[in-house]
Amino acid sequence: MRHGEWCFPKGRTAPGEHIAAAAVRAVSERAGLSVRLGPWLGCTDYVKLGWPEHVDYFAAEVEPAATCAFSPSGDVGDLLWLAPERAADALSRPDDVRILRELQTRARVSTSSVLLMRDTSCPARSFLSAYGAGDPCSCADPEGALRIAEESFAAGRPAVLCAGPSAIQELSRRLSPVPVDTTIPEGGLLVLHGTPDRVLTVERHLA
Repeated sequence: MRHGEWCFPKGRTAPGEHIAAAAVRAVSERAGLSVRLGPWLGCTDYVKLGWPEHVDYFAAEVEPAATCAFSPSGDVGDLLWLAPERAADALSRPDDVRILRELQTRARVSTSSVLLMRDTSCPARSFLSAYGAGDPCSCADPEGALRIAEESFAAGRPAVLCAGPSAIQELSRRLSPVPVDTTIPEGGLLVLHGTPDRVLTVERHLA
């Protein structure tokens, strides 16, 4: 419970912090859980005390080895762990129920993440660690990139690929369910969430 309402763990981004890193930090600070992100679920917008609020939500998996004992403090009054149907009844905002339904749809299939970035820039380490990804792998040719992506999805282990525009374009064409704009500005990347069989979701981020 936060400020008298039942909601998902959330918080404000720090200056210069990406929403992906902020999401992981907020869950750690407000629920005591270390997580790695899955697909983006959507966002909610509302007005609170006369000020507009915008919240982005991600699916996530708990990293049990990094989870520790936790007691709510600060603006978190209480924590509840509920089955989805009970959680839908408890949530204070209808838009949060919409996010929960989206999570239920996505959670039916466990996915891994492959992050594609240009070879000319590297996002902040906090962005990569939000997805549980390690150091970037340099791969100039589409066949090598495809092999790494397929191994990542098969093992359920996130990977980061640094590649040139042509390799990224070809890899996205082969893996993506729909055509994707593969133009990645400096500091940006594509995040592919998929299984050994197919890519389910593609996101484009500015890091």
